[in-house]
Amino acid sequence: MRSALVALAAGSVTLTVSAGMVYEDEATFLDNIQPAFLLEDFDGYVYGGYTEYTLDIGPMNGFAGTISAEGEANSFLWSGDGNMSTNSALDYLRVDFTGDPVTAVGGWFFASDISGFFVPGRPVVIELSDGTNYEFVPDNDTDFRGFTTDAPIDWIKIDCPDDASYYWSTMDHFYVGAVPAPGVLALLGLAGLARSRRR
Repeated sequence: MRSALVALAAGSVTLTVSAGMVYEDEATFLDNIQPAFLLEDFDGYVYGGYTEYTLDIGPMNGFAGTISAEGEANSFLWSGDGNMSTNSALDYLRVDFTGDPVTAVGGWFFASDISGFFVPGRPVVIELSDGTNYEFVPDNDTDFRGFTTDAPIDWIKIDCPDDASYYWSTMDHFYVGAVPAPGVLALLGLAGLARSRRR
């Protein structure tokens, strides 16, 4: 059973993006990261089936991390139907990266209700260790956001602030990877340009 506990007032959010990019299109995000990445779809998790304090993801292609529920309640993780959330609405999701240096993360981030269903019109606040602080309102539970940075990302936080009601931070289709080195990116760009020309 998920818990609501007591409501906290949502504070003001400063929207800043450090040196890097924010992607709203998954295909464009994938075009700008290395082809070897970690993708966690949480497909093996059923409704309420995962109620532990942490969850290790990876290692895959050198990338790994640990997901936890942190915040006011400091509770545990809770799985929806093929996604990962928190047991308490007072907590946010946090992923600490433990493998190769991470400079690209992305996925489906949204607010869910006590039953684990998507709540429309609710903001999601994404914070990265490099100083990125990004807020958006997803249209649905598959609304993609991806982030690339110049500096390594040590952790990501996903928070869905409460108001008079409670909202649970939820994630799915989660990418962990890296952007190519500048020289590699330039070569990929030239290869794409060559393919786009008529012979």
